[in-house]
Amino acid sequence: MAKYWFARRFPVGHPRNAMGPVSREGWLVAWAFVASMAIGGLGFLGLALTGSPLLGIAIFVVLAASGMGLFISLAGRRGDTQHTVEDYRSGRVSNEEGTP
Repeated sequence: MAKYWFARRFPVGHPRNAMGPVSREGWLVAWAFVASMAIGGLGFLGLALTGSPLLGIAIFVVLAASGMGLFISLAGRRGDTQHTVEDYRSGRVSNEEGTP
C-alpha cells in the first residue's frame, strides 16, 4: 500500500489547496466518486422516466454526497500536503511505505 494516496496539485503557498491522486488507491477513490455520480444519475434518469423524479433526485443526492464525502475525507487523511503530484510523477519523492 502506498504511503500517500493524494498530493497537492499546486505548490505550497499557492492559494488553491486541490489534491490529486498519486497512487493506485487514490485513483480507485477518484473512480469510486465518478461511479457514484454515474450510478446516481442513471438511477435518477430511470426513476424520472417511470414517473418518480423526486425519488430519483433523492437517490442521486445521497450517492453524490456519499461519494464526495469519501473522496474529501480520504484526500484529507491520506494526502501529502508538502509535495505536489508532479514531485511524485518525476520521482523526486518516493511513495513507498516506510521511506522518508
